[in-house]
Amino acid sequence: MELTLQRKLYEEIVDYLNRNGTSLAATAQPHSGATYFDPAYMAREKALMATLPVIVGHGSSIPEPYQYIAHDDTGVPVIVVRQPDGRLKAFLNICRHRAARLCPSGQGQAKLFACPYHGWTYRSDGRLHALLKEGFPDIDDAQSHLVELPVEERHGLIWLITTPGLDIDVAAFLGDLDVELASFPMRDFQLERAEVLEYDINWKFVLDGFLEVYHIPKLHSNTIAPYFFGRHSPFQPMGRHGRLLGVRKVFDDIKDEPFDSDRFLRSVAINYQVFPNSFFIWQGDHFEIWTPYPTDVPGRCKVRIQSLCTPDMIGGEWTRRWDRNWKILIDTVKAEDWAMSQEVQADLPHLPDHQVLFGRNEPALQHFHTELDRALAPA
Repeated sequence: MELTLQRKLYEEIVDYLNRNGTSLAATAQPHSGATYFDPAYMAREKALMATLPVIVGHGSSIPEPYQYIAHDDTGVPVIVVRQPDGRLKAFLNICRHRAARLCPSGQGQAKLFACPYHGWTYRSDGRLHALLKEGFPDIDDAQSHLVELPVEERHGLIWLITTPGLDIDVAAFLGDLDVELASFPMRDFQLERAEVLEYDINWKFVLDGFLEVYHIPKLHSNTIAPYFFGRHSPFQPMGRHGRLLGVRKVFDDIKDEPFDSDRFLRSVAINYQVFPNSFFIWQGDHFEIWTPYPTDVPGRCKVRIQSLCTPDMIGGEWTRRWDRNWKILIDTVKAEDWAMSQEVQADLPHLPDHQVLFGRNEPALQHFHTELDRALAPA
């Protein structure tokens, strides 16, 4: 993060601490709780996501030619393959013969992908390589190649659009946020670990937990609350995206001192909401990336969680530290945030008007849901 921006945020937090303030929206905002359980609303969300770049992995997980990742986290089976020239290509993980899945979810390395159903074989660039020609004498090879998907590697991450034929431009999609992310050393980061969880909550609850700090003193009273304030957090909309800072209580030690970049960055968690379904969290020395995807029912989602750090922080003694951090992170989210979200998910249909309320002190929450509603309105 650039020094001028760090200094501005530092001064904003100092002001909040001195007057016990925080970032506020203009008014409290009613919101329809039906957006968490209405199948029609979720269908529109999935249709929107199919047209936008979403994160499906990290480039460091497939650094060598012909290495690939395959999964269906987005609801669409995809393969992303590193080409000999270092670029990425992405395809539907579906054979063009009878629509069988070419390979199971996971990682690997292969120059050829052979369908386990009838043996049709495809090259790493998606071209049809071999089949039983006597059965298909008039086959049009061009129509039998794997269906290619738009893919781009940016900030070390793999971004993909699940609709064939669309253009992908991640920098344009991110707008001002692209420049800010570039100010971090993300291109030099590597994937330390990743996990995919499936949970009985709507995908938006995963983001909601990061979009306000108001819940920290009560819900996380014995875990996070001793270390983080439940207010004093600057928020800045960035187009459809946004930046919210979590302020650690050690900030009290620096608020009366001259600005120091290292101490500032260790005293905050910088949360970037990337529309529509990702959250980047700068934790002082590493990034966490949270990407929830809707499944086939509104009350269930898949969540891909990735931890990124510099190569010198991978392996050896660092592994024990990351093991410990990861366990605390996952246990806290499951036992507190997601357990509460499950209760809310069950309770929302019983409210007479299904209406919830986002407070003035929850501006990031208001911004995300307003932008999502706006993006879905034309549909």
